[in-house]
Amino acid sequence: MIRTILHQLWNQRRQNGWIFLELLVVSFFLWTVIDPIYVLTANRAIDRGYNPEGLYVVNIGMYDATNGNFNPDMASDSMNLVAYHRIARIVHELPEVEYWTISGNQSFPNSNSWIGTQVFADTTSLHKNEGFVHAQKYSFVATEGSDMLQTYEIKDVLTGKNLRLPEQTDGKAFISERLAKRLFESTDVIGKKIYQEDETLEIAGVFVDFKHRDYEQPYPLIITTYSEMYGSKYMPWWYNFIIRLKPGVDESAFIQRFQQEVGPQLSIGNFYFDSLKKFSDMSEAYAMASGVTNKLRLQYALTGFALLCIFLGMVGTFWIRSNARREEIGVMRSIGASQRCIVRQFLIEAWLLLTTAFVLVIPFLLYHAQTNGLYAVEMNRYFVPNPEYWQNRFGFHFSIVLIISYLILLIIALIGTYIPVVRAARTLPADALRNE
Repeated sequence: MIRTILHQLWNQRRQNGWIFLELLVVSFFLWTVIDPIYVLTANRAIDRGYNPEGLYVVNIGMYDATNGNFNPDMASDSMNLVAYHRIARIVHELPEVEYWTISGNQSFPNSNSWIGTQVFADTTSLHKNEGFVHAQKYSFVATEGSDMLQTYEIKDVLTGKNLRLPEQTDGKAFISERLAKRLFESTDVIGKKIYQEDETLEIAGVFVDFKHRDYEQPYPLIITTYSEMYGSKYMPWWYNFIIRLKPGVDESAFIQRFQQEVGPQLSIGNFYFDSLKKFSDMSEAYAMASGVTNKLRLQYALTGFALLCIFLGMVGTFWIRSNARREEIGVMRSIGASQRCIVRQFLIEAWLLLTTAFVLVIPFLLYHAQTNGLYAVEMNRYFVPNPEYWQNRFGFHFSIVLIISYLILLIIALIGTYIPVVRAARTLPADALRNE
């Protein structure tokens, strides 16, 4: 059968020429639009390193001095600090709250802020300002039960259990698995010293890699603590309250109660309750604001357009071909060929056309990938991709997108071929041979 099909394709090469050219173009185009979808989806699938369920950010605002609500008698650092502590107690003493933390405004996932630092493994590199690892920095205030590790449910890389704060937090730091391996090529580094800026810190724990953005990859991360809040009048711009609700709490009822009853209680001094935001909502909002959502929508739209073109092209081509070959189909039916056999022959023809076109496009795709690079989410100029993730390996990345593109094209092409061919194959031999 294969020899007959190849002979048939060669004899009808002019009729097949335009659909073959379309397959060439769409094969190249489809790979380029699926590549970003693959990367963003693969990044999204990476474990966050924390549990977002039941996590909320309580934003506190401060009245401007030009606003009539501003109280100059409460403008000193010490008075603001007292007022802020009162607000903190109201928040973390709520019966629905299990854990809480006073975090820096850049120290929670999908926040609008991001802060980096240089971490050194030895003093020689520190003095020479070389051999450092660029890391993201989270910070929180360990006071009145504030505990970022428990609130985010950050896992110990060795035990898989939630990390615990030591009794003494001054001079201690927690680092991510990626940062530990970059600095020491190991995660067994508890008690070792690291250096950042003018600080010497002891590693108190190593946690699983942690994602700051859902559609990005984990960045080397260091978590540091402060024993007290800085008494700045700009405190709301530096700190946020992060709370984790107890299991079983009705979140919709909690949100309603917080906004109606708790929020007004947080207007103390020059501070006021600004908003209560859910972590999952912040993730969606950041994806929209950063353009990731629109990027995915565009890529899906382009993919759909390409597949629609292929589908219509295959339907049109094989509709014409099956009508033109009605006599051939009639002869095959008259000598005992089944409908299934005829349909299978046409499907194999479509498969050969698509596969040949796709194979011819592969060298151009490889050249495109090597010249322009594979799609990657821009994070930071210091970012070193983790080779443990498949999307960071050129060969695997290129191949998996190639396979996905081919399979999608193959399914659409076979469906587009099957519809007109099965109609033609049902024609009775006498009807097909009437004009013979």
